[in-house]
Amino acid sequence: MITGTAVLRLVDAGKIALEDQVPPLIDPLLAKMKDKDPTQTFGSMSEIWGDDVHKITVKDLLHMYSGLPDYDTASPGDHPVDTFRSDSYAHPDKSFTPVQLISLPWVATGKLLFPPGTCDQKHYFNCYSSTNYVMLGLLLACQAGADDWKDYDQFAALGDFAKTLASLTFAVSGPPNAWTPVKGYDMTHYNNESGKFPGIDVSAVAGVFGGWTAADATMNALDAANLVKGIYGPPFELVSKPLVDEMYALSNVTGYGMATFNLTRLTPHDVAYGHLGATYGYQSVAVYVPSMDLGISIATNIELDSQPQPADVFCSVYNTAKAVLLGSKIPTCTFKPSYWSGGCDCK
Repeated sequence: MITGTAVLRLVDAGKIALEDQVPPLIDPLLAKMKDKDPTQTFGSMSEIWGDDVHKITVKDLLHMYSGLPDYDTASPGDHPVDTFRSDSYAHPDKSFTPVQLISLPWVATGKLLFPPGTCDQKHYFNCYSSTNYVMLGLLLACQAGADDWKDYDQFAALGDFAKTLASLTFAVSGPPNAWTPVKGYDMTHYNNESGKFPGIDVSAVAGVFGGWTAADATMNALDAANLVKGIYGPPFELVSKPLVDEMYALSNVTGYGMATFNLTRLTPHDVAYGHLGATYGYQSVAVYVPSMDLGISIATNIELDSQPQPADVFCSVYNTAKAVLLGSKIPTCTFKPSYWSGGCDCK
């Protein structure tokens, strides 16, 4: 959400446009970085993915319509092949730079997965690729005049609003235990095959935060709830209302808009949107309900195959909060898990 918000703030300021081609906004920084680092093998996006990158727009990156391969899952689909996770677990002290991420062999393939401006849902579901948000980080760094990705200040994305989020930090490098006392546990069946409780402790694995602007924001649940309300709700201090409306409206095809998940499945009688937070050992959700100007965030320190636990807790919290705000009877809720949403039944 934060990286997307930063980009949309540039759009609101008239510094870039959603339909701008991406390479001219990123390539100057890639070229500078290559000049300083002899190990970097590329100085432009086309050297990584071919000439079709010139068809990618800012909106395509925000909307997951670029065709860029996902660094985080080498073989997406029903049977995950977590090459990046395997490497992270095997080398827990290794922090990945943006250059290393987009140089991974399943990312730097010389071509895009599908034409920009489209989503091949048959093969890639909602076409979610965290690589898009690594590239948006480079775009932000380039537009800020940085000479290297390390020079980009992620706090600048939120302006003065960042001062209201006391717990917010950006884990640019290092493992979770360098940034938070909360341990995370991987309990997915394809990694924790023994089923041993509480799962694989990932708190010393640097790759958990390996995505830079795609994965390194960390904060407590209260600040996350305030952030989601600040992004999507009045007085629209961070993003203008027309752009907020578009962030959600674009989710009507794949369920993902611009830096925004359509989360109405969690609130069948209310429109809801925000973002899931899923990384190794930790899963969360931050939801905004515009009809009540309500922000809710659920954070957990376990990772399960279908991410049911944030939705489970949200089921009771949201319906209780709604009842309190409306002055109605607080319901008793039950939850039936399914992939990241599930069935919430309140009586």
